[in-house]
Amino acid sequence: MDGVWPGDERPVVGIVDRETAANPIAEPSDGTLESILDAYDATAVRGDLETVLAADPSLLIAAGETDLSAIARVGTGVPVLAVGDVPGIDTVDRDRVPTALETILERDADIRNYPILGLEIDADRADADGTCERALFDVTLVADEPARISEYSVASRGESVATFRADGVVAATPAGSHGYASALDAPQLSPAVDAVAVAPIAPFVTDTRRWVLPDDTLTLTVERNECDVTVVADETPVETVSIGSHVTVSVVDTLATLVRSDRRGSSGADL
Repeated sequence: MDGVWPGDERPVVGIVDRETAANPIAEPSDGTLESILDAYDATAVRGDLETVLAADPSLLIAAGETDLSAIARVGTGVPVLAVGDVPGIDTVDRDRVPTALETILERDADIRNYPILGLEIDADRADADGTCERALFDVTLVADEPARISEYSVASRGESVATFRADGVVAATPAGSHGYASALDAPQLSPAVDAVAVAPIAPFVTDTRRWVLPDDTLTLTVERNECDVTVVADETPVETVSIGSHVTVSVVDTLATLVRSDRRGSSGADL
C-alpha cells in the first residue's frame, strides 16, 4: 500500500461512462448512490473522461481496461476506483460500487499504485518531437500482416538480451502481465516488483525464452521486417515503424487505485 487516501471535505466523484456503455456504472435509478453522496456532502459528475476531468474530481470511478488505460494516458494523478473484471488490477464488482464508494468517503481506503510505461520511438531522429506515449498494461511491436515474421531485438539498460524472429514482441507491466502477455506464457508479476515481462509473439522457434527485466530503459528494436510493423500501446496503434527503429520503454508514472485499508487480498476482490 502507498498511504491512506486523505479525501476532501466536499468530494467530487467523477464517474467515467462512455456514451456507448451498455451497462453504466452505478445506475442512478436505484437511489443508492445519491443517498451516499448526500450523506457525505459529495457531488458526482458523469460522462466521458474529458467531461469528468473538467469538473476537477477528487476521485474517479471507471470500468474496464479501455477507460483505465485512457486515464493512464492522460496522467491525471486522480485516484481511481476500478470496476469490473480487469486482470492484474484490484477491482470491485459493479453492484458493489455504492458500498465501495461509502468505504472510500469514510476515508477507510488506501492507495495502490500501478506503474505506467512511457514509450519513445527513435528519440534521436531529426523529426522526433519528444512525445512520450503511455501504456498501463503493455507495449507491443507487431507485424501488420498475420504470419509475416520479422526480427526483433531486446536490450535492457544498454545491454543486449536477445534477438529473435517472431510476429512481434510485447513488454508488459505487472498489471499487463496478467492479461494478453500471459497468453504468450510471459511471467506473471506482482505489483510489488519493479520490472516488466517481455515475450515474443508467435516466435519462429519454439524454445524462445521469456524475460523479467528492469522497468527502466528497455529497448525494443526492429532488426528486419517482411511487412510494416506497428507500435501499439494498450491496444491503441501509435506509429508504423521500419527496420532499425528503436522503441525505448521506461516507467514514467503510476495509476493510483483505491483499495480498502485492511485489504490483503489479490486482484479482483471486492472493496
